[in-house]
Amino acid sequence: MKKIILLALLAVSIMPAFAQTSIGVIGGYNLSSITPKLYGYDVTSRSGWRAGLIADRRLWSKFYLQPQLVLNKKGYNYAFYNSETGISGKTERQLLYAELQAIMLFKQQFHGGKLFAGAGAYIGRGIDGSERSKNHYELNGSPVTSTTHYDVKYRNNEPEYIPGSEVKRYVKPYDAGLNFLAGYELKNGLFFNATYSLGLTELGHWGGWNSRNTYWGLSVGCFLKKFS
Repeated sequence: MKKIILLALLAVSIMPAFAQTSIGVIGGYNLSSITPKLYGYDVTSRSGWRAGLIADRRLWSKFYLQPQLVLNKKGYNYAFYNSETGISGKTERQLLYAELQAIMLFKQQFHGGKLFAGAGAYIGRGIDGSERSKNHYELNGSPVTSTTHYDVKYRNNEPEYIPGSEVKRYVKPYDAGLNFLAGYELKNGLFFNATYSLGLTELGHWGGWNSRNTYWGLSVGCFLKKFS
């Protein structure tokens, strides 16, 4: 499935090279989380960002293709409390992906600019990530707080842990899914949009962790040059 999505994205991303195309930059804010939530944990959203390059190619009539190549920071927070041990904690996880996106848009003239809406697919490769945990418990009647920090590593298979080795958190390397967006484009090339992204690939290596990335986002961008 991931190979099919990747080939489709690569095919549509090179189409603008052979026709009139607008090239620009895009950046924005993410409010990301996971779905479904982790069982037994209080999962909350965390802030992230995305930035990169965008192209815009008119296909026919009011339909356009928009390939994007972006860095996209996702992640989530989760908290827990064990009533039997009295231990509580909170973990913040952030995941950075290099993503290739391809969006099909419908544009309609409106007050000197264009309203647009569309949907498409994306595939991303994890390139960086971290996890920070803070736990609270009692030791000999005194409150204790411990903080730990782990690097997130991207692997197809989680290696067996060797006692005494550096502790890491392992996540599957590829993230693929669907994007839905709507926005407004000005005549000068400046545009704004709102996005919802739904991941279709699971993050974890074991059956109990079937969560996928998801986020709501706001973006601003500008088309800088048009090639003929």
